[in-house]
Amino acid sequence: MSLFTQRKPSSSGPIWAVGGAQRASSQATGRSSRVFVVALFALIVLSLLSALIIGMEVYKSIAADRAAADDTRLGLSLIANSIHAADSADSVGMGAGPEGDSLVLIERDGDSAYETRIYLFEGRIVEEYATAEAPYTPEKATAIVDSQTFAFDYGNGLLTVQTDQGSASVYLRSTQGGQS
Repeated sequence: MSLFTQRKPSSSGPIWAVGGAQRASSQATGRSSRVFVVALFALIVLSLLSALIIGMEVYKSIAADRAAADDTRLGLSLIANSIHAADSADSVGMGAGPEGDSLVLIERDGDSAYETRIYLFEGRIVEEYATAEAPYTPEKATAIVDSQTFAFDYGNGLLTVQTDQGSASVYLRSTQGGQS
């Protein structure tokens, strides 16, 4: 017998087809590997996009809360600073605004007197600058902050203003005597 014998063709196909089947099998494995890598890449991209969208929503929420807090501080600070600026003997009083009491800050200039009036009007705390004894004109007033509440109390040299956003207390230096 010879080392090289010839085989008879079988019903399973020619001998050279066996190598082709192995190549086809490795190509199928290669395709499934590529599909897996693409699917994995898509999953990572979708996860990153989801994290980015969630992060943007959280940032928007935090920014909105911060803006609301800034508006609150701004309104109360403006009222407190207006009181400080007008703090002199007999310069802080109470008036009758269109929807309740108004805080009246009086500035005297020789024979003339001017008033800065702070009061509640249509859900807003407004500030109006006018000559003393002039009627209230809330349409011309400048809105300070949205609020349904505006109240103030004075006692022992401390003026406390209350709004929906909180309260601000100002110690009037003019109660110590003389002008500041």
